[in-house]
Amino acid sequence: MISARMARPAKVLLVSGATLVVALLAAGCGTERISVPRSNAAAYEGAVLFNQRCGGCHTLSYAATHGSASNIKTRLITNGPNFNLRCERPAIRVLYAIENGGFSGATMPQNIVVGQQARDVALFVATYSGRKAQKSVDVTPCQALPIGPIPAPGTPLTTTPTTTTTPTTPTTPTTPTTTTPAPPKKKKKKASKAAKSPAKVKKTAATTKKPAAKSPTKTTPKAVAGNGPKIGSATIAGLGPVLVNAEGRTLYIFVPDNDKSVTCVGGCATIWPPAAVPTGEKAVATGAVKQSLLGSDPNPTGGQVITYAGWPLYTYVADSAAGAAGGQALNLNGGLWYVISPSGSVIKVKSHT
Repeated sequence: MISARMARPAKVLLVSGATLVVALLAAGCGTERISVPRSNAAAYEGAVLFNQRCGGCHTLSYAATHGSASNIKTRLITNGPNFNLRCERPAIRVLYAIENGGFSGATMPQNIVVGQQARDVALFVATYSGRKAQKSVDVTPCQALPIGPIPAPGTPLTTTPTTTTTPTTPTTPTTPTTTTPAPPKKKKKKASKAAKSPAKVKKTAATTKKPAAKSPTKTTPKAVAGNGPKIGSATIAGLGPVLVNAEGRTLYIFVPDNDKSVTCVGGCATIWPPAAVPTGEKAVATGAVKQSLLGSDPNPTGGQVITYAGWPLYTYVADSAAGAAGGQALNLNGGLWYVISPSGSVIKVKSHT
């Protein structure tokens, strides 16, 4: 029991000690604050949401989270990737993972955030992930990769590219306009003569049926031959002539395809949409592109993918305009990506676009 004489000094000592402990705790917590500037409203909101919804499974110091395993041997199934080290670009890749429960769908719940909040988180992760990764000569630094556009809320993420199929539409209206009006006129004129000669009626009926039988056989092959998606070439600084689609978007090959088959599917195809060719059509070479090198391979998810010199062709969602080649020499989604020349040679130099 503390005497009355010692009571006051003891209280002072206890209060001072408690104050010191609180100060130390506050200092420790202060180092774990979200370190995204509030001036970047969308990224800051994304960091707050990431801290609240994803902090238990992922590490990303900019959001003050430490949910990833520190040792692979003691890793739990709920320990997700360490985004301090792992690069996640473009942002649409992050958005795909949010909407689909990661890329495997095994542990992460789908749509852990939705709408604009999902886009804020995607922007934050794409902007700040990979900043503490070890530098390597063979790997492009995360901050050098494009973040890319983020689709507006309500816009579905699609793996099917919008290749041009407009050439097939003109053939449809031309057939009925040329063949349909002709038979009625002949029937009306010869019907009046048929009253005098029944034999002539049979002959005219036979003659009017012949054009109708020929018209389908003429129009059906026209939609198949030479009216598929057009593949051309464009010259890009530092790369030279490369293959592009009808919209001028740069086309890439994926090294793991090994110029044999389509291997970029699922989340990969969301970032690198394959150049699809409609059923029954063939890609058409324009300019310096060689028709003999064009072909197609089956897509494991359905349909056909245009090939060149055996390589399946893809576009890159982060290329915001014709002439961009931001995907050149990227090591992303399981392998390297390169442009290809009209001669069929894979170009492996790095792009400056």
